[in-house]
Formats: sequence, C-alpha cells, structure tokens
Amino acid sequence: MKTKTIIMAIAAMTLVVTSCAKHDFFDEQTITGKVGPEAYWEVGSAVVSAGTSMDFSAQYYSSVSEIDHSEVWYDIEETLDKSVTCPWTATFTYTLSSNVTQQKRVSQLIKEYAHVQDLWSDSLHAFLLEDAFPVSGTLAPFEWKQPVQFDSAKMVQYFGDAYMQEFKDAVHQKMTYADYRKMYVGMGKLDDFLQYTDSTEDKNQGEGVYVYHFPKNAEGEEVVPYAIDSIWETIGFAELIENSANGYYDVEYKRSYSLNAIMRVYDIRGVYGRTVSKHIEIN
Repeated sequence: MKTKTIIMAIAAMTLVVTSCAKHDFFDEQTITGKVGPEAYWEVGSAVVSAGTSMDFSAQYYSSVSEIDHSEVWYDIEETLDKSVTCPWTATFTYTLSSNVTQQKRVSQLIKEYAHVQDLWSDSLHAFLLEDAFPVSGTLAPFEWKQPVQFDSAKMVQYFGDAYMQEFKDAVHQKMTYADYRKMYVGMGKLDDFLQYTDSTEDKNQGEGVYVYHFPKNAEGEEVVPYAIDSIWETIGFAELIENSANGYYDVEYKRSYSLNAIMRVYDIRGVYGRTVSKHIEIN
C-alpha cells in the first residue's frame, strides 16, 4: 500500500513540473477529447464603435501539433429599452417600461488569421498575434426619445399593434376623481368639470369646507358619471402621453447591441483551443 502511494505522488509531482515549464493559458476550461492549442487574449476595450475594428493581442502555442491558423468568432445580443409615461394623473404616476436582452445572432466566424512562424516570442514562449477584428456599422444603437411630434406608425413598429390600447386601458383602471379632473381640465375636455361632480362638507377640515367627488350610489360608493367616462373614449393615446409642460411626448425607445467574442486557434489536425469570451458593448 505504501509503495503504491509513493508512486502516485511522484507521478503527480512530475505532471506539475511539466505543466509549469510552459505558459498555461487555459482559463477554467475543461479539456475533453484531443488536446488543442492553448490560447489567451486581451481586447483593446470593453466598448467599440459600430463600423470600426476592435484591436486585440493574443498569445498561443501547442505542445502537441503544429499551429495552422486562428479565427475570431462572436455572437450578437440585442437590448431593447422601452418606456411610456402618462403625465396627466394626480394620484398616481403611470409608467410602463421594459428592458429585454436577447441573442440576435448566434456565434459566427468573423475573421481568419494566417499563422506564421515569425510570430514566435522567445520571452513569452508563445506566438504573439496583434491584430483587429471588424464590427458592422449596422450594429449602431438607435433611439427614439421624447419626440416633439407623435408618430403612430413608429409606435406600432417599436412597441407592437396592441400596445397603445393596452396602455390606455391600464391607465383607465386606476383613474380616480382627482385624476379625471386634472386630466380633463388640463386637456380642455370640459368647460365646467364640476357640473358632473358632487360635494360633501368635511367637518374634520373645518366648517364650510367641502370635498368634491363623483356622485355616490345608495351604498355610498362613488360612481363615475357617463359623461365623464364617455369623454375618455375620445382621448387618443397621443393625448394621453403628451407632456405639454415640456413640449414633447413621453415615450422612449432604445435599441443597442453587444457582442461576445472568442478566438479559436487551430492546429494542423483541425483541433482547436479557445480563449475566454470577451463581452463588448457597441456604441
């Protein structure tokens, strides 16, 4: 038993010494099947402009087979930020917003780099490749924010066919007397809003102090008059999000992209090793 333990220990020590003789570029990677080249890289920045190139510096070597070439691959992620606000309400602030990131394009080969022996660095004990890969100009971010003129076609294009009606219905469900009053008077929808309301003296606030509200039924519940509710049907979505105090419509849509890039280094057998992924925002 003791002899077996000693042999295993010596074997383990030999493996450690052998591994330390070279630069180990594997970053938490699991090697299965044939062993490919080892590779490590750094990119020039975490942000790149659409239509330009991203610089990188890569180191690689193989202790098993000769290097053949290297490749940069990346996928594309699309992020959509949407926000719409109704500025007319008094008792609540209604903003419907979303932030969704999803894969827009699976990882694809972007550029191939020939391998030449002149890339060898004695100081690094590895090949050193300094180059760049392109980023398409079609990936530039786009924004439609607080427009001074409303465009229903863009609303449908960016938010979907049902969005405007769903937003209007959601606001309507939350409306109270104070909200109707602020909205309708502010929009000029009623010459005299109070003609559709009732009032009750609130002695807690003092003699002769009245609180205005919608007429109440026999159970003491406020009932929105038909005239008030029917006017709601005449209000368009554009009016509902118009921020007249600031001169714009309270809607925002932003589309942006990012990429996840890796480098593959192939040997002459067609086996490759890969670097860690780099997440890069596109502006």
